[in-house]
Amino acid sequence: MKISFELRKEKASANGLNPIQFVLRAEGLRIRRNVGVSVLEKYWDGSRVKPNLKKEPSNNYHPINDELQKTEEKINDIFFFFRANKLPFSKELFLNKFDSEVQVKVVAFDFFECFDEFIKSGKLTKTYNTIKAQTSVMNFLKQFEADLGSKIFFESINDILFEELSRYAIKERKIKNNYFAKIIAVMKSMLRWSIKKGYSQNRSFEDFRASEHDIDIIYLTFDELMRLNDYNFENNRLAHVRDFHSMGCFTGLRFSDLSKLHLANISDEHIVISIQKTKTQNHTVKLIKYAKAILNKYKGTIYEPLPRISSQKFNDYIKECCELVGIDQSFTAHWFVGVEKKTITQPKYKFITSHTARKTFITNSLLLGIEPEVIKKIADIKTASVLTKYMKVTNAFIDSQMEDKWDR
Repeated sequence: MKISFELRKEKASANGLNPIQFVLRAEGLRIRRNVGVSVLEKYWDGSRVKPNLKKEPSNNYHPINDELQKTEEKINDIFFFFRANKLPFSKELFLNKFDSEVQVKVVAFDFFECFDEFIKSGKLTKTYNTIKAQTSVMNFLKQFEADLGSKIFFESINDILFEELSRYAIKERKIKNNYFAKIIAVMKSMLRWSIKKGYSQNRSFEDFRASEHDIDIIYLTFDELMRLNDYNFENNRLAHVRDFHSMGCFTGLRFSDLSKLHLANISDEHIVISIQKTKTQNHTVKLIKYAKAILNKYKGTIYEPLPRISSQKFNDYIKECCELVGIDQSFTAHWFVGVEKKTITQPKYKFITSHTARKTFITNSLLLGIEPEVIKKIADIKTASVLTKYMKVTNAFIDSQMEDKWDR
């Protein structure tokens, strides 16, 4: 839909006033209609009336431009009426609405009802973790609305609301910058979807920006990994968690993909699986001897091919495993809340989670000399920037080794 204004020069009056008409192009149709105001050609700039000089008689540019603005807003409201009511565009119905003295009633869509529809619409195509993250963002914004004491409307999403949301996230909730960037990314995705659905016309959100910072990559060194992998746990619960984690360290597969691993995915030499997060079909990973040993351990048991466990319990238990093995040297993590840098130093085992396995595979693969492009293929990494973060870590490790060996 495109709106423009033109002078009807062929209808100019004796004193040179030209009637102004709007020209609407939509759905392959062109609609013209007089606005009801006129202007001298010398004051017309192509879309609005230019102010006259002080020494000249008034050309009424203020009231004329106001009328043009009202006309444009009315046309937008009528188009929003078509979209909101899911009606096919009709020239007859458009003119009926435009000529009517009755104000067009535009449906005010509820922001969170639309957000919920956005999440539900993706359940057939998006992963469980994506849906979970979107739901968390929606709940965060609901809490923001409650604490703000003012309802969020599509029309109220502007720079002022963004600044208030930023202040709330950083000052009151003290969330990390990287998580706030994810909130904004999900929010913008939902708002773009809402425009396509005809629920909103507001594009102010397109200018929203949230900065991210490099995060600490926590991984197990090769020695730590072998120590954990070879440890004889008396407790089967911990042994199962350790084996699941080690499988991720030896294959680079994500927790979500290992959780849905079936016998049909496994051959003597490879795992062939469809990656949930990236939608990669028939992704193939070579089984090294350590991975084969884990799978052989559960062959013919009720746990075959691997024991299953929830991610929450897993993160608790893998910390317990690493503590028992003695992965307890001090580790300092860094993050930003606004411009303030935060740090925390704790025993390393407290930072180990399900995500550590994949990071361990990538980092150790780089340190062992596997080509970065090969690692991208094995670990199903889509962008070079992701691998660059790991390369910074391995470069720092190599530098420290040089210092240890040469700068004594």
